[in-house]
Amino acid sequence: MYKLKQLLILCLIAGALVSCGKETDPEPVSTAEQDYLPTTKGSTWEYGGISPYTLTATGETKVINGKTFHVMETTEGTEKRKSYLLKEKGVYTGIGMHPELGDVEIAILKEETPIGKPWEQTNTINGVETKMTLSIVAKGVSKTVEGKTYQNVINVKMETSYIFMGIEIDSDVTTNYYFAKGVGIILSDFGAMGQVPLLTYDVK
Repeated sequence: MYKLKQLLILCLIAGALVSCGKETDPEPVSTAEQDYLPTTKGSTWEYGGISPYTLTATGETKVINGKTFHVMETTEGTEKRKSYLLKEKGVYTGIGMHPELGDVEIAILKEETPIGKPWEQTNTINGVETKMTLSIVAKGVSKTVEGKTYQNVINVKMETSYIFMGIEIDSDVTTNYYFAKGVGIILSDFGAMGQVPLLTYDVK
């Protein structure tokens, strides 16, 4: 009986760390922590560089073409605009992610796509037939932006060309986007045109 009481006391003392005869279940990982573009309500991201802006997840949704998109709000100075993000099985599709692209729907990240395998889409933007070729350059790497090092980063490269009278013309514009797991876009690198780095963020 004495030994049984001792065992019970030890179990109670160690209960916070180890259960008697049974392993404790690990804490569940939140959706935001698994996400390359979190959309939890109230999350904010502040960007600087050549085009400073603040991005906010509104927590609202909007059905577009039969699919439910998350509503995001961008603030640049006194101007506010909305964009929309769809997440389906590791594919992130944005609408209105850049003001010059208007309401063009773009699959900006396909996280399960093998490195180097491209995906393409062609849209008419400002009256010009525009082809965007995207591919993953690197996965699971670290990236330092504004003095902060992020882990589990995916680097997506986007090359743009124009089609005129059936002839494809290279625009010489290559953009590299860096997505950190649980954070979002940490850097948009437009080459000689400059960069838009993440300065601060608060993912709820």
